[in-house]
Amino acid sequence: MKRIKVQSFCSYKGHSVLQNGSVNLTFKAPYSEITNSVQLLQLLNNDVNIQAKLGTEPKPFQLGTFRIKSVGFDGDGESTIKFNSLNDFVDIDAINKLITKDEFRVRFSANVEEEEEEESEE
Repeated sequence: MKRIKVQSFCSYKGHSVLQNGSVNLTFKAPYSEITNSVQLLQLLNNDVNIQAKLGTEPKPFQLGTFRIKSVGFDGDGESTIKFNSLNDFVDIDAINKLITKDEFRVRFSANVEEEEEEESEE
């Protein structure tokens, strides 16, 4: 297992809580953060712990544990990062703190299993 952490400046682009308990969360990252958005692809199919740090807050706060739903890039190099989780693993009150803020620091972290290299026989 390898712990991968990615930090990025993002802006909040919405969240929804569906009747079945599913929670969708969307961030938008500017062109200057494109390399960090690409690094997020390493976290696909893993539980991603998300923390946010607003300018006024002394410490980052926990948003919850999500799975990456999609990472998309537009023509300007901005990336849209969508996450999905279940209500049990998300702090909705913490997500609501993001609504009125412009851009803030977000830390994504996950334990990723490393692939073992197979030895080739010659």
